[in-house]
Amino acid sequence: MPDLQPVYDELVRRLSVHEDVFRTTDNVTEANCDGGRKEAQAPDPGSYLLLGAPFRNYSDGISFAGVRLGKRYVSYHLMCAYLRPETVADMSPELRKRMQGKSCFTFTKVDAALFDELDEITRRGRDNFAAEGLTLR
Repeated sequence: MPDLQPVYDELVRRLSVHEDVFRTTDNVTEANCDGGRKEAQAPDPGSYLLLGAPFRNYSDGISFAGVRLGKRYVSYHLMCAYLRPETVADMSPELRKRMQGKSCFTFTKVDAALFDELDEITRRGRDNFAAEGLTLR
């Protein structure tokens, strides 16, 4: 199995530049809607999540993006890709191959070129969240 920790660390490092307008958490249940089951969880060293402002049913804040260290890959979740598909409409075929579903990208190794492209998509998503008042500052 590949060593995924460097992949996780690099994606978290890149995503952490957005902490100035989002709240960090490692408890994924905080991003659930009010009717969802929320649990007090011990810190998860393999989970990093950024939450925006409260929105509709998401009183704890709407999920912006997150990184999760799994057993076989590291996943990068970007909710703006789901909420606004035009954000990722012009992504490269190489990055599209890493996409699972509508808002998740998976990686098994550090790829600077793909991570740079993901940074740009994340920045556009941040701009969209800010325009809609979904950032905290």
